[in-house]
Order: sequence, then C-alpha cells, then structure tokens
Amino acid sequence: MKKISVAIVLALVAGCGWWYWQHREDDGKVSYLSEAVERGTITKQVVATGVIDAVDLVSVGAQVSGQIKKLHVKLGQQVKKGDMVAEIDSVSQLNQYNSDKANLASRQAELVSKQAALRIAQVRYDREKALFGKNATSREALENAENSLALARAEVVAVQSLIKQSQLAIDTDELNLGYTRIVAPLDGTVVSVVVDEGQTVNSNQSAPTIVQIADLGRMENKIEISEGDIGVIREKMPIAFTVLSLPDKVFETRISSLDPGMTTLSNGRYSKTSSADSGSSSSSASEAVYFYGKAVLDNQEGLLRIGMTTENTITVARAEDVLLVPIIAVQNGDGQRSVQVLGAQGQPEARAVEIGLSDGVRVEIKSGLKEGERVIMGQLSQEEIRNAAKMPGGPGGPN
Repeated sequence: MKKISVAIVLALVAGCGWWYWQHREDDGKVSYLSEAVERGTITKQVVATGVIDAVDLVSVGAQVSGQIKKLHVKLGQQVKKGDMVAEIDSVSQLNQYNSDKANLASRQAELVSKQAALRIAQVRYDREKALFGKNATSREALENAENSLALARAEVVAVQSLIKQSQLAIDTDELNLGYTRIVAPLDGTVVSVVVDEGQTVNSNQSAPTIVQIADLGRMENKIEISEGDIGVIREKMPIAFTVLSLPDKVFETRISSLDPGMTTLSNGRYSKTSSADSGSSSSSASEAVYFYGKAVLDNQEGLLRIGMTTENTITVARAEDVLLVPIIAVQNGDGQRSVQVLGAQGQPEARAVEIGLSDGVRVEIKSGLKEGERVIMGQLSQEEIRNAAKMPGGPGGPN
C-alpha cells in the first residue's frame, strides 16, 4: 500500500511539473504545485495476509489398540456420516468379550447356588426359632442358625455385586468391539490418511489419528491482523481477498469473529512460563504480535483449498461524497492541521482544516475548504522546473 501511495504522489508531482513546463514563464517567479479540492469516495483499509482452513475438520482416531486390518477410504474420497473408514483387528477385544461372558455365566450359576443355600439357612433358622420358643433347643443352636442365615444373605449380595461388575465389563467389551469399526462422524472429504493397512496403533497414551475429514463446502479465512491494526477491526467488517492461484478472482465476505488472544495462544503454543522468563523477555518484546480474524464463506464451487494463502483488504471505514485533497497538502503544527490555499491572485493563503478519513494518498476534509479551491502541495522555481525537464525520463528530457 505504501509503495502504491508513493508511486501516485510521484506521478502527481511529475504531472504537475509537466503542466508548468508547458505553461512556464520566463521570469523568476515561483510556481505552485496545486490540486483542486474535489468530492469523492474515500475508504480506510487494513491489508493483511491469511490462510484458508476448513470450518469443520475432524481428526478421526482409534479408541482401542490393534492392527489396522482394513482401510475403506482413500485421500480425497467423499464420505457420508456413518460410512466405514477403517477396521482394527478385533481378536483381542473379542476374546475379552467372550471371557467376560463366561465369567458372567459362572457368577450367575454361583448366584443360584447361594440363593439355594440362603433358603436352606432360612428354613433352619425358622425351625430353631420355633423350637427355642418351646424350650426344645438351646440359645446357642438358635444363634448359630441366625449367623448362618446372615452369612448366606451376605454371600448372595456379594455374588449379585460380582454379576453387576461382570455385566459392566461386558458392556465395555461391546463398546471396544464397536470401536474396532471406525466410521465417519460427518459428511465431508478425506483430506488426510495418517496410517496404512497393517500398521499397529496404540491408544493407551492418546487416541491415534487414522484419517482427517473436512467439510470443504464451508471454508474459513484465518487472517493474521497485526497488533497495530487490531484495535480498529470489528466483527462484520467487509473483506475482499484473493489467493495466489486465482489472482483475478476477488472473494468477498465479512469478519465473523476475532480471537481474544494472540495467534500463538489460539494455536495452543502460548506459555506464560516462557513469556515470563527473564532470559527471553527481550526477544519476546521484539517479536511481532498477530491476532486471528476469521471469516467464514461458502465454497460450493471448490475454488478454495485448505492451506491457501490469502491477501486480504479489510474495509475499516468508508465516506462518500466528501471533500478530498492529497494528503501531502495537509500540514501539522501546534496540534492543528492546515493547508495552503492558492488565492485568486495566485498567492498562498493559510487555512485551518478538520480532517477525517485517510487512505494514505488522499484525506477527507470535514471543514475549512470548499469544492473547487486549489490547495498547494509544493512550489518550484522556473529554474527547478527547467532542470527537472532536462532529467532523463522527466518532462521533455531523454528517456
């Protein structure tokens, strides 16, 4: 943007010089380079780079360990939610399931035995209690029968608890068996295949990624906005951007969200410990800080791909039908801005002005000037004009 601004200003100065060369006078008077105050539209913009990413990108992982028995997808393949992605060898999980099923059957049989023992203990206790009421048995015999009954009840409860544990184990085994069949969690495109058939994956530490699936119909432009510009950026501001592969295609959208922290924080690489370390404080302070501004847009035509670099122009403000002058005509002094206006007699006249938006080349004038007045951008003597004309590439000079 700065290079463009300088080029425009230089072209403007050269053009004015050429005009005065054509209308030069032979006396030693000073000629003023001036520009008329015009009405027009001005836009304040922020330029930033970004990268295209998918809004919905899921890493499909394995929740059980084992060997990849079969991969059902390949890179670039379209999948629907629920489609089979991969199968993990389920021999280990199936053996565990069968073992726990057998254990459950054994404990259920044990429960039947314990319940029969409980019924016998109950009958014995009832008989001893009746005999004790008739003084036909001792208290010790009654207490023994009572203890046997309590023990039989406890054994039934214990086996029932073991049966519940066995059932929970079987439920877990069924889940693990299901986990050996990995399915797509969403409609989309396979954008990455991380493993090969025959490879062994280990889920004990973390879920290993099998494939990555993305919905390429909706993409996200992640724009890196500098710390110096983030203060003026707001959600819903319009964006126009291009990608390197389609330089003539302009995509238009709006800022959908602004991340609350710097890009390193958004990417999960920020560390309070490292940033507070005295040894790295000087280098951290000198590093450029950026913040993500995100813009979501449809990609039904498939023109955008994950990882594409974007060149973005964010429109911060826009003013229409306003007075405009070249920014080089505005002077700053004592906290007030002013311009030199070319009077009717060709003499400069200082005029205080109030400015508005600036695009780096022109600036909006809110008060102090009228349309059609000419503002002075510089001055040249007749000798300077003649010298400029003789320079290579200058007006009238050799190219």
